[in-house]
Amino acid sequence: MLQDIRSYMEVKLHTTAESALKAASAHTFKNYSIIDENLVQTCHFRPTILHNTPIAIGVTILELVRPLNNCFLLDILSDMA
Repeated sequence: MLQDIRSYMEVKLHTTAESALKAASAHTFKNYSIIDENLVQTCHFRPTILHNTPIAIGVTILELVRPLNNCFLLDILSDMA
């Protein structure tokens, strides 16, 4: 199962109005929630996305090529015998 890393969010907690305002003015800001009168939660998009997992297409291609490799090896082994 592949993960959708583009939808990952960064969650930050703020106790001062200045830090909440600074976070809300960032270009990665998405939304906020007021938890308490002294605590605000802000959600941000990830500024950079790192694709460090294999892509499904590459795995699918390897799975489709495996039977062809097996047939090729069997043909070579049958010619040698």
